[in-house]
Amino acid sequence: MGVPDRFAIEYPRRALELIGMLEASAREKSLLGSFGLLAASAVLTIPFERMRASHFLHDQGRDKDLVKNLKALEKAKFLAAPFWEEPPDGAQWRQSRIMNNVDKVHKWVDQDGRDPRSAEANTIQTRKADEVLRVLRNALAHGNIIYLDKEGREIPGNQMVYMAFLSRYEENQEQRDKAETYRVVITTEEAFLHFVKPWAGWIGGLDLDRRVVAAA
Repeated sequence: MGVPDRFAIEYPRRALELIGMLEASAREKSLLGSFGLLAASAVLTIPFERMRASHFLHDQGRDKDLVKNLKALEKAKFLAAPFWEEPPDGAQWRQSRIMNNVDKVHKWVDQDGRDPRSAEANTIQTRKADEVLRVLRNALAHGNIIYLDKEGREIPGNQMVYMAFLSRYEENQEQRDKAETYRVVITTEEAFLHFVKPWAGWIGGLDLDRRVVAAA
């Protein structure tokens, strides 16, 4: 394995190769959800960290294409974002808010008093890609992930079907001192891996045009 020229872009390519090698084994052992989280933890967090000008490894000249493409996700709807190779099943994705303590899943309520897991509370159809990705990235970075069964319950021993990704809604410490609410994205383990693979491929191909020009 060679030392990468652009780690934030080349690492996802290597991760995609590993996914192809190990996915069948993860399915066979009923570890698809954990496998998806393992792959996404770095594939999703590293590019977002490297695009930050404050990151000590950020290079404005080298990383401008990464920044440009990730910034473009602020305008694209999540379910129609450019990283999808095939249209996702929107019914497998949900986003809403949790306005109370997150420790007891069955007591979650959104800002209108509804169950955040319900179809009525779901706002995924209108969400921009960066809004959903930010929740996923923050949840992965801080371990804010809850496994749920087919009924959306957190019952130890039950078969996991859904994964809930939680991110604090409050943006700064002053807001956090006043309230504790969360954005939550819920999806199936199958749908999550269906996202992780094209995401890794998209990030890994961001500098393709530049490489083609250089080789011409």
